[in-house]
Amino acid sequence: MALLFIVTGLGVGVVSFFQSTGQQDTNSTTNQTTSPKLRGTKLTGFEPVAKVDSLQIIDLTSGTGAEVKPGAKITAQYTGAVASTGTIFESSIDSGQPITDYPLSNLIEGWQQGLVGMKVNGQRRLLIPAAQAYGTNSPSPDIPPNSDLVFDVILLDTK
Repeated sequence: MALLFIVTGLGVGVVSFFQSTGQQDTNSTTNQTTSPKLRGTKLTGFEPVAKVDSLQIIDLTSGTGAEVKPGAKITAQYTGAVASTGTIFESSIDSGQPITDYPLSNLIEGWQQGLVGMKVNGQRRLLIPAAQAYGTNSPSPDIPPNSDLVFDVILLDTK
């Protein structure tokens, strides 16, 4: 009886070990196959520009849903880069967390103006002059003061 108990316990332990090892291998494989972080890389399909004189709005994909109205709240994925280099300083895609139910009034002026009229499920590129972005008040060491910026925004919802 004791021998049966020891063999059964050992068997369960071995099975648990292999399952946990297999699970770790699966996670390792998954982590290796997920897309790399965007921060510090170049923005795809964007050719750096020396100067952005005025807000430029480029629809990359037209949306099919509700339209953003002035003063709305939005849920969106975004990727931001410095326009002069094309280097990404931040992307919500890296964290997997979009900005959610965020009031336009709390965003930089370039977003407040540039997202109005955009439709849900659309993708829009905004080229924003420094004065409509952060100006001299850079929020990050990755954004030099007085930088013109470019954002790719995928609109998930608006209210």
